[in-house]
Amino acid sequence: MNCSTLRSFEDVIIIYAVMRVSVAARWIVKITCEVTKIGLLFAGFLLAIPALPQAHEFWIEPSSFQPKTNQILTADLLIGTDYLGSSGIYVPDQIEAFAFLRPKAAGPAGNHSDDQIERQEISGRYGDRPAGKFNSGAAGLGIILHQTAPIRMVYSSTTKFDDFAREKGFDQAFEQHQRLGLALDKITERYQRFAKSLINVGEPVTAGAGIDRHLGLAIELVAEKNPYQLPPLETMPIRLYASGKPLANAQITVFTRHNPRDVEVAKYRTDQAGRAHFAVLAGRDYLVDSVILRPLPEADVGDAMWESLWASLTFQIPAKK
Repeated sequence: MNCSTLRSFEDVIIIYAVMRVSVAARWIVKITCEVTKIGLLFAGFLLAIPALPQAHEFWIEPSSFQPKTNQILTADLLIGTDYLGSSGIYVPDQIEAFAFLRPKAAGPAGNHSDDQIERQEISGRYGDRPAGKFNSGAAGLGIILHQTAPIRMVYSSTTKFDDFAREKGFDQAFEQHQRLGLALDKITERYQRFAKSLINVGEPVTAGAGIDRHLGLAIELVAEKNPYQLPPLETMPIRLYASGKPLANAQITVFTRHNPRDVEVAKYRTDQAGRAHFAVLAGRDYLVDSVILRPLPEADVGDAMWESLWASLTFQIPAKK
């Protein structure tokens, strides 16, 4: 093989190598573009997350509604719709209250009154999911409480604000917004959540034993009968409070869940005493939701134009034995 032949062979090798590199480069560019598209889609999803709380219910989901005494439980904070949601993480800066109110252990006489309540603060590390963990303690009706810090948001369109307001029973909110002469391009809102969940520690109880209580939240749903009593309830009376007083003519939405994919939704209006009654079925989970939506005074418009306060209450009706 002479030098000329060798150089020609080397040229062929070089050309072949360049072609392979070129093909590989095109594949790398294609893969990079696809990854970039996926990344942008995922980023868009993440950017959408802060808007979820405004359009969706927020509730507490305990790991058990009917635990044993002194059992370690978790409290999941969920955001979603139709009683189906995504689990939120523990974020200290977004929490104003997170606690479990439970009966104190029975005294020497073997009983305790409803006034003998102790408060167990629920805390965790940033990012914990489920967000809370606590001890169920002594037998009786316990209340899990969660209150978020106020959060500010901006609606991307007037249609979204109007749709939300109508869904929550405020059909005239957008017309009121226009009458007040408020800006239409960026409707701002400040919202806050007040969630409760009722659990029964120990065995189901007889009628009248243990009851939910008004905790003095800005907006609050209170069950006026123990949902865990036996025989199971057929009707649940709920009372809605705002600023410590019963709230009349307010919409209450009730979600009834038989299994994760079998949910029924019904809406009610409170009477002049702030009460609503609805039928309940044994072996079902319940989420009750109500919202106050109101324009803020002019002094607060710099922060937000509207304020919404959200109340939720979850409980379970025991299955028949």
